[in-house]
Amino acid sequence: MRQSNFSTWFLLTICLIATLVGLFQIGQLVAFAIYSDSFTVISIEIWQVGLISLGVWGVFEFVRTMKKLNSSPTDA
Repeated sequence: MRQSNFSTWFLLTICLIATLVGLFQIGQLVAFAIYSDSFTVISIEIWQVGLISLGVWGVFEFVRTMKKLNSSPTDA
């Protein structure tokens, strides 16, 4: 079954948002590690790991969907 055009673009939008959330979280943790004296690996919480994982998923799903879009034949 082929996905509709709307669902493909909706998935791409969700992937981009997830990627941005994950990237923001990684940046926040790196900045906290650089500028804070009290940073330890133990201070990373599970929701932060979840947001970073969401960002990784977003990148891979975005790339997979873009490859699928480029390889699928266009409908006239």
